[in-house]
Amino acid sequence: MARIVPSDISRLALAGAHTPELETLRTLKAQLPQDFTVFHGVHWSREYRTWTDFGEIDFAIVNRSGDVLLIEQKNGALAETDAGLVKRYDEVDKNVAEQTRRSLEKVREKFRWQQGRKSTLHLDYLLYCPDYRVRSLNAAGLGASRIVDAGARDGLPARIQSVLGSGGAQGGGHRELVEAFFTQTLDLVPDIHAHVAAGETAFVRRTGALAQILTALEMKPFRLRVAGVPGSGKSFLARDFFERALHADRRPLLVCFNRPLAERLKSRVGAGGYVSTFLGFCDRFLEARGRKPDFGQMDKDPDFWRTVLDRVMGEAIPDDWRFDSLIVDEGQDFEPEWLEILRMFLREDAETVWLEDPDQDLYGKPRVTLEDFVGYRCGVNYRSPESVARFMREHLPFQFQPGNDLPGLGVDVHGYDDPTEQPDLARRIVLDLLRQGFGHEDIVILSCRGMGHSAFSEVNGLGDVRLRRFTGEYDAGGNQLMTDGRLVFDSVYRFKGQEAPAVVLTDIDPEPQRLEQALRVLYCGMTRATVRLDLLVNTSNAEVRGLLA
Repeated sequence: MARIVPSDISRLALAGAHTPELETLRTLKAQLPQDFTVFHGVHWSREYRTWTDFGEIDFAIVNRSGDVLLIEQKNGALAETDAGLVKRYDEVDKNVAEQTRRSLEKVREKFRWQQGRKSTLHLDYLLYCPDYRVRSLNAAGLGASRIVDAGARDGLPARIQSVLGSGGAQGGGHRELVEAFFTQTLDLVPDIHAHVAAGETAFVRRTGALAQILTALEMKPFRLRVAGVPGSGKSFLARDFFERALHADRRPLLVCFNRPLAERLKSRVGAGGYVSTFLGFCDRFLEARGRKPDFGQMDKDPDFWRTVLDRVMGEAIPDDWRFDSLIVDEGQDFEPEWLEILRMFLREDAETVWLEDPDQDLYGKPRVTLEDFVGYRCGVNYRSPESVARFMREHLPFQFQPGNDLPGLGVDVHGYDDPTEQPDLARRIVLDLLRQGFGHEDIVILSCRGMGHSAFSEVNGLGDVRLRRFTGEYDAGGNQLMTDGRLVFDSVYRFKGQEAPAVVLTDIDPEPQRLEQALRVLYCGMTRATVRLDLLVNTSNAEVRGLLA
C-alpha cells in the first residue's frame, strides 16, 4: 500500500468527499506498493523579482530513488482541436499539453532554485482523463505512453509503475530531499473552516438524496415512519417534508419534543405552517381559545400537564387550527396519547411523517404503536466524521453504518478524579480549540447530566470566556432567555437534534443502576460533533474506564 501525504487531512475529501480525484487517490493508495509516496493537491509557486507564478498538480508520486511522476487529472469532456487537446473552464479553453509542460518546468525550476543548480530532479508525467477516450494521439500533443484515457483507466496503477518504476536505493538521502521539497509545498495545518464547510456540504448532499427517495413514495393516505440513527438526517427530512407541503399549498404542522430543536427548525423553514414542541403547541392552542394554562402552578401541581391535555381534548378544533400535514420529529420521546391529540388537528387524508431513533430514547418511553404506517430504516450516520465514528463503534454498544468519510480531527479523552476539576479541564480544551482555529460559535460544552446537576451548574465562564446558557425563564413571547456569553453550555438532553463542529462532553460518570440510559446519553452527545470531540471522564468509574484506554 502506498504512503499518502497528507494522510490526516485530505484536501480532496474536504472539497466534497466524492470527487473523482478522491476516487483516484483511493485507487493509488490501495494498488501501488509501499515503494511509492503519493502527494496530492500540490500547490506550487515560483517567485520572481516582479511577479509570482502559481499552479497546481493533482498528484506527485515519488519512488525509492526520489524520481517523480506528476499526474494531471482531467475529468469530464475534452476537445481535440488543431491546437491540441483542450479543457474548457468557464468558456475559456486551456491547452492540456501546455499546462502539463508548464507544471513540469516550474517544479523543476523551483527545485533547482531551492537546492542549487547542481541538484537534479528526475521528472516525468502522465495525463489521466478517466472520462474521455483520446482519438488522435498526435492531436493530443503528448506521448502515447504518457496518456491514460477512459479506455485504460483501470490500468493507471500499472502504468505508473511502468513509467516510474520502483527505483533503487540512492545514496545521499535524495528521496528524503525530494519528499521534503513536496511536503513544503503543502499546508499541513488543518483548516478548521474547510472541515466545517465540507462536513455541512456532504451532509446536505447525502441526506438530500434520502429525502428525494422518501418523498417520491406513493401511498394513500401518506403515512411514513422513519427510524434513523443519529446523523441520518431526520431533522433535515422534517424540514424537507415541511417545505414540500408548503409548495403543494398544504398547511404543515411540525412537532418535536425539544424546545431548542423546535426553535432551530422554526428559523429554517418558510412561513405558512406551524412549528412547535408538543407541549408548546397545546399551550398556544389553549391560549388562543382563552384558556391559557397558569404556569405558576406547574411546580406545585404534579398533574399540571395532565390537566392541560384534558383541556385540549375537550375543546372543539376550529378550522384555523387544522393542518394538512403532520411531521413528528423525536418521536421516541413522545407519549402514545400525544399522537392521538395531534390527530384531532388534522384534516381528512392528512399526510403523516413520524421520525424517531429508539437508541436516543433518553427518557425510557415505550415505543409508540403506529398502525398502517410504511416503515423505513436508515442506519447510516452521515454526520460523524470517520475518526469520531470509529471511536463510537469501538466503545459503545450501538449499531450504525458510518456514512461520512471526511477524517475529522479525532477524539481526546481527559480523565478527572474529582468532578470539580472539570471546568479547568474544559478551559484548557477550549483554549486549545481556539488556537487550532475554531471560533467560539463552533464550540459547545454539553453535560451528560441535567443542567442543574452538572459540575458547570454554578460556573459562569471558562477563564475569560463567559458561558451562554438557558436561564430557565422566558420572555413575554415565550422565547427562552439566555445568559450573555460567547460559549454555549447546555445538556445533552436539550441539545439533542442539533450539532456543532467541536463538542466537549462533560460529566461522564454513569451510575451502574442506570447504565443503559447513561450510554444512550453518551451516544447522543458524541453524535453531536461534526469535526472534533473531547470527553471528560471520571477515572474511577469502572463503567467507562475503557474510554481512557
